[in-house]
Amino acid sequence: MPAKDLYKNDWLSLKEMDGYIYSHESRSNGKIVAILVVDSEKHPGEVLGRYEDCPPHEDGITLTSITGGVEDDDVEGTAVMELKEEAGYVADETELIPLGTVRPTKSTDTTVYLFGIDVKGKEQGEAEGDGSEGEKGAYTDWVTEKEAVDCKDPLVATMIARWANAKGDN
Repeated sequence: MPAKDLYKNDWLSLKEMDGYIYSHESRSNGKIVAILVVDSEKHPGEVLGRYEDCPPHEDGITLTSITGGVEDDDVEGTAVMELKEEAGYVADETELIPLGTVRPTKSTDTTVYLFGIDVKGKEQGEAEGDGSEGEKGAYTDWVTEKEAVDCKDPLVATMIARWANAKGDN
């Protein structure tokens, strides 16, 4: 049986299927990207943290992951665009290291495509943002892996673990 829309706007839908109610990212047809940024040369043992206003996590600016809704079903292209937009790094799709996919909770059907990138040798430019309310006052800063793992955004910890696994660090 197909899911029934209980509520829908440009950003989010609430759906019901077989008595189970869940959320769906309408803005990107249920697909988003998240990117873990490391610099093995200048910042070993650290990751680039994204600080922005995320009211569901807490009031004010908080440590989150670099994310964005997938545009035109171009997952890698969206990841590269979000990397520049939110972190100020220019990269090519071939530099991305796929870290798999996740569904953040049982209460969503949204798929998050995870990527890592080592920006060793790259200069960080200005993070332009997308002009949304949540990105006003947003910035990035290098944080220890422990600080990142302890943040309220589970995507960060997942990407760090998968990055270590991809690099053979465990």
